[in-house]
Amino acid sequence: MRRKIAVLLMSLALLASAWPAEAQRQEEPRRIGFLSTGSPGPSSSVVTAFVEGLRAHGWMEGKNIAIEYRWAGGSRKSLQELAAEVARLPVDLIFVRTTPAALALKKTGTKIPVVFVAVSEPIGTGLIASLARPGGNFTGITSINRDLMPKRLELLKEVFPGLTRMGHIANPGYAIHQVQLKEMQEAARALGMELLVFEARTLPEVERAFAGMAEARVGAFIMQQGPPFLYLRREILDLAARSRLPGMYVAGFWVRDGGLISYGANPEDYHRRAAAYVDKILKGAKPVDLPVE
Repeated sequence: MRRKIAVLLMSLALLASAWPAEAQRQEEPRRIGFLSTGSPGPSSSVVTAFVEGLRAHGWMEGKNIAIEYRWAGGSRKSLQELAAEVARLPVDLIFVRTTPAALALKKTGTKIPVVFVAVSEPIGTGLIASLARPGGNFTGITSINRDLMPKRLELLKEVFPGLTRMGHIANPGYAIHQVQLKEMQEAARALGMELLVFEARTLPEVERAFAGMAEARVGAFIMQQGPPFLYLRREILDLAARSRLPGMYVAGFWVRDGGLISYGANPEDYHRRAAAYVDKILKGAKPVDLPVE
C-alpha cells in the first residue's frame, strides 16, 4: 500500500513539474507578418476592422497572437525591401494588403502562407492560378476593381446625364492600369463620353492633373484605386472641392471624408472577413485549399 502511494505521489510530482512548461508552450502567441503600402494613419479603419475580425475568431493581439507590422509609407526602405524583410520573419502567416504589396511579396518566393486583401486582378497579375483553385501559398479576398470601373462611369452618367467629357486620374505604374484603361475607354465610348487620362504618381502631379482637368473643361472625374491616391485622400478631396469638380471614388470612406459618390466593396468589411482566412490557416488549413473570395 505504501509503495502504491509512493508511486502515485511521484507521478503527481512529475505531472506538476511538466505542467508549467506545457502551459507556457500553449500560451506562446502565433505570429503574423503584416505588409502594406501607405502608412497606418490613413488606413486605421481597415486595420481596426482586421483586428476586430481576428478577435471574433478568438485571436487577440498581445495575448495569443502577435503582429509584425511593415508599412511602405514613410519607410526609408523600398516596398520590395520590406517584402523581403517580412518574408524572412519567423511567422506562421503573412497578411498583405494592396496589389503592389502582394506582388512585391510574391517576388520574394516565400513559401509562408499568405492571405491578401484589397488586391485587384490576382489571376492576371500572377498571384494565383484561379479563384476556385489558387494553386499555391496565396489566397484571400479580391476587390475586382477592374470590373467595377466601367460601372462607375455608368453611374456618373446617370447622375450627370449631360456629361460628355470625363477625367481619369491614374498612376501609370499601377499593375493593371493598361487593362483597366482599355475597358474604361470602351465603356466611355458606349456612353457617348470622352475619357481624358491625367497621369499622377505624386501630390504635385495630382495638383497638375486637377489644373489640366479644369483647362480641358471636364465635367467630372474618376479616381483610380490604389497608391498613391488612397494616402493622399485629404489633399485630393480638397483639390476637388476647390476645383468644384464632382468625383467618383472606389470606396465609401472617400464619401465619408467629403467626396461626392463611390461605388465598390466596403473595405472595412472585407478586411474583417479576411480574418476568417487567417483563422483557418492558423488552425491547419492550407491556402491552396481555400478559394479566393
